[in-house]
Amino acid sequence: MAGLQVLEEQYEDQGLHVLGFYSNDFGSQGGTDEQIDACTEAHAVSFPQFEIQPVTLPNARPVFAWLLGQDEPGPAPLTPSWNFHKYLVGRDGTLVATFSEPSYMGSDPTSPTWQNHEIVLAIEAELAK
Repeated sequence: MAGLQVLEEQYEDQGLHVLGFYSNDFGSQGGTDEQIDACTEAHAVSFPQFEIQPVTLPNARPVFAWLLGQDEPGPAPLTPSWNFHKYLVGRDGTLVATFSEPSYMGSDPTSPTWQNHEIVLAIEAELAK
């Protein structure tokens, strides 16, 4: 979560907003609302967090039903297979990219891992449009 918070802080003034969606679709990995609140507090997360709801079809919440109905932009598949699946939506409302849970850039924006990470590069390319 720390890396997502850094993304929010670093790019918020340029129009990026991180949204956190929780689900128990993956073996109760989402936890309880109380566990999510504790994690949010522990990581000083300020971006919006939404209540636990399904993110996979056929019971996906509306935003995920919409995401899963889009053309697959890659590099990851549309359907999340575990937590921390990420979607990049452009200013015009189009789905730009998807990233699977192992795709993590860390939380240090000065590190080469961060600066060269596919998520950061995709965000910067989209914000430059």
